[in-house]
Amino acid sequence: MRAVFSVFAGVAWLLAAAPALPHHSFAAEFDVNRPIQVTGTVTSVEWTNPHAWIFMDVEDNDGNVQNWAIELVGLNSLVRRGWTRDRVKEGDIVDVTGFGARDGTNTGNASAVIMANTGERLWESVDE
Repeated sequence: MRAVFSVFAGVAWLLAAAPALPHHSFAAEFDVNRPIQVTGTVTSVEWTNPHAWIFMDVEDNDGNVQNWAIELVGLNSLVRRGWTRDRVKEGDIVDVTGFGARDGTNTGNASAVIMANTGERLWESVDE
């Protein structure tokens, strides 16, 4: 009986840990001391696990266009907040605030996404 319990407990532990394996640490990739605020035109949206991504063209102060990759939360969180695949589309202009990548690339983790032309708050990071 003891062996059966040990096997059961081991399997339960492995199953509980499995969903966390592919996830990454926010602090490993993004820097809370590097806040970003970018406005740009959406070039594509990817609904992928574990996070959705918005890719957008942003014009810098010199008039150069740079492509940014913005990480959102997981798909389930977006769906619970009313998002569908066509909520943000190519050509939409959005304002994004969040935190930049530690490696200095044009990558960020969004804390808010707002439609630039209407001011509609599409998404904002909240504790769940």
